[in-house]
Amino acid sequence: MANKFFTIDLKKPRRRYFSDEYELTICPECGSDLIPQSVSILLLVESSIDEADLMTNIAGSHFCMKCPVVVFDKDKLDQAALLGIRGKINVSYRVGGIIDLNAIPDNKKHLPIGTDENPMPLVRFLPDLRNQTFDADKKQGRNDPCNCGSGMKYKKCCGK
Repeated sequence: MANKFFTIDLKKPRRRYFSDEYELTICPECGSDLIPQSVSILLLVESSIDEADLMTNIAGSHFCMKCPVVVFDKDKLDQAALLGIRGKINVSYRVGGIIDLNAIPDNKKHLPIGTDENPMPLVRFLPDLRNQTFDADKKQGRNDPCNCGSGMKYKKCCGK
């Protein structure tokens, strides 16, 4: 069972997965337990008559403690997208990134987020491993940076 006081390092870029393809309890990359954590995200939503960029807090985020992975609860994202847009036909959305509210300096917390004076502290996602291509001729060295984009050495990440 996860420690309820565990905090996620939101500065660390992560790879995103969704609960319609993966479980919310087990990491799809390393098999470790996922920790539920509520975070603010940028949700880019479009319907047949409207489009919007929404900053929303989502309780359906589950983070891996061992590798750079977050799994989002698809049902909660669907609900947030439908609440934030006019028109309920042909609604599509994508998660643009995680918003690190702790990265906003104290002297700018009173300003609206996303303005020139207070840009949105958006943490983008790592590339999707399923869509990446790797050079088959080059063998991955244990001390080389991992191909997954985590910034860690291969032996400490996917090479375990």
